[in-house]
Amino acid sequence: MEKKLVKILENACALCLCILVVAVACQVISREILHAAATWTTEIGRAMFLAVVFLGTPILIIEEGQMAVTMIKDMASRKKTTALLFNVIGDLVIYFGLFTLTYGAYNRTLAEWHTMIPTVEWITYGYLYLVMLIGCLSMIFMQVRRTKKYILSYLAKEET
Repeated sequence: MEKKLVKILENACALCLCILVVAVACQVISREILHAAATWTTEIGRAMFLAVVFLGTPILIIEEGQMAVTMIKDMASRKKTTALLFNVIGDLVIYFGLFTLTYGAYNRTLAEWHTMIPTVEWITYGYLYLVMLIGCLSMIFMQVRRTKKYILSYLAKEET
């Protein structure tokens, strides 16, 4: 399930990145060559950037690719129980942030579902918040998998 989700998210991010590049290219061409701003490119670019960030972050979580300062955790890494405690405390902070973000994205999705974006009327703000909600739920899923992985690793080391 994890690998399928990662593959889906990677493909979605690649598609969004391609659309972002086309939108930015259209914006540059319209401003520099045609001397007329294409207002729709700004909104499409913003939407695609949001999608790349929120759909790409779950991949970073499961692959542990995000940047982190681990100085204190590294000093405690010799003691397995202390390292586990730091990991759990860190994860609790992450879960609090993710659940808060998910709750906010859910509420905004419902509130803005029918609010049209003026320059791109076929996209509503609710769609953007839906992408955020899907990304947040994916981040929670990946974070749970990551937490489970290091807890099982700790328990396996304790048995030996």
